[in-house]
Amino acid sequence: MISDYDRRLLTEAGREYILEVTSRSNYIHENLSQPDREVLYEKVMNLSYQEVIALTVTEDIRAFETSFSKFLKYSLAAIAGMVGGIAGPPITMFILYLYRKATDRCVRECFAKMKMSKERKVCRYQCQLAAARKMVNEIRSQISKCGTTKKPQQCEKKLEKELVKWSKRVQSITIKIRQAQLDLEVQRRKLADKQAKQKAQALRASYDISNLNMSLVKEEDVEPVKIDPKKEKMVRTVMYLGLWAVPVPFFNDLVNYMVKKYSFACASKCLTQKKLPKAVCYRQCAYLGSKYANDVLKKQLSKCSKSKDPVKCKRKIYSLMDDWKQREAERKIKFESSLRDALRKAKAKNAKQQGKA
Repeated sequence: MISDYDRRLLTEAGREYILEVTSRSNYIHENLSQPDREVLYEKVMNLSYQEVIALTVTEDIRAFETSFSKFLKYSLAAIAGMVGGIAGPPITMFILYLYRKATDRCVRECFAKMKMSKERKVCRYQCQLAAARKMVNEIRSQISKCGTTKKPQQCEKKLEKELVKWSKRVQSITIKIRQAQLDLEVQRRKLADKQAKQKAQALRASYDISNLNMSLVKEEDVEPVKIDPKKEKMVRTVMYLGLWAVPVPFFNDLVNYMVKKYSFACASKCLTQKKLPKAVCYRQCAYLGSKYANDVLKKQLSKCSKSKDPVKCKRKIYSLMDDWKQREAERKIKFESSLRDALRKAKAKNAKQQGKA
């Protein structure tokens, strides 16, 4: 049978899975108004364990609970490539169940050990990040085992979809941790300031609290490919002064410009190289362009110390990094997937030629 603890985790995972399906449904968006959709989503988040299992697996709850222990013995590849067999939750819901199982105890320890709410928040995100990375590594390792399943292409397609999703979650949680750490830093500074003022009042003395000066990291000039003189001048100005000196939309436009130059240079090389098929090479350029954007943004962090409000400056950069990190994760997976397809086709072609010989 199944424990109450597993029932709770399955309920939470099932609600999140059903909410994901309903929120992405075109039918629901076309036929329900925004207020009606919000009512539906609220109902989903209040579904009972029996309702979750009935909607996602089977209405025969007892049969599901009897076979669940057997289902846990299957690998993700086996579940993704399964044809019939033991009734179990969909692969998306099952991974969510494993994720929640990996975070549950860790999060409870955060609440037991941490006193400040913002400390607990950082700790909770760190638990989620560790569990999400574990899911990414597990899914990635299972893709290579899809060839042993009854439906290898189905298995690979499902797991690659989950890999994209969980890679994005890793990047999203990483940004949330940084933002939460900034909030914690602000809270600690306020607390330290308050304590300093209290001491000053008690001792009737004044204290000079000096700001720490962080050394600036010198950045190399980007080799131009397609030059826009006005933007080139703005890029040099921004790269010298730092992000703190300009609005976020303006800086984002400049980052996009720099990435386009980088990608154009990379794509030009794809036309002459013979190592990879052009389509695979172009995907590699898209991935490397996103990685380049993140490198540029990361270097800007050190210049925030020059700003009047370093915390606000860092938040600006992290909001941009959140978008580019997710692009990098998705494009990397697409590049790796196209590379695997190209290798598979090359092997099949060689085998066919050897057979004719």
